[in-house]
Amino acid sequence: MNSAGAKARWLLRTVVSAVCVGVVTVGTTPSASAGANGCNHRTCVSVEGSGLRVETVSASTTWNGDFTGHFHIWGGGIDRNSPTQFWGYHQKFSVPVHRDLPNRAVLCAEGWEHVNGRLESRGRACEEVRF
Repeated sequence: MNSAGAKARWLLRTVVSAVCVGVVTVGTTPSASAGANGCNHRTCVSVEGSGLRVETVSASTTWNGDFTGHFHIWGGGIDRNSPTQFWGYHQKFSVPVHRDLPNRAVLCAEGWEHVNGRLESRGRACEEVRF
């Protein structure tokens, strides 16, 4: 066997091994904050998913945070308003996403109470989707 052929095969095995190790490393990257939730004042946001993949984003009220009004969810290419209605504890407005969002995209939910013809913020909660 000639020396050039042996070197070529060794180089090919080395490159293939490096690519396989890279794939394994990427596959074991810790999941992002998709799957996070948080609250601010009387509004909560919940991001369901794994890694950069977001399945749904939901807005809800906190305990004793009931109000009549609507939620606004935005960020990462999403911009949706809920119907205007009474929002009680455990009721939530969900937006289906079912896609990857950009790394470090920020998803927010804000509750808006309708009071005598005007809107009053009931809190804005945000979560960041990242590695």
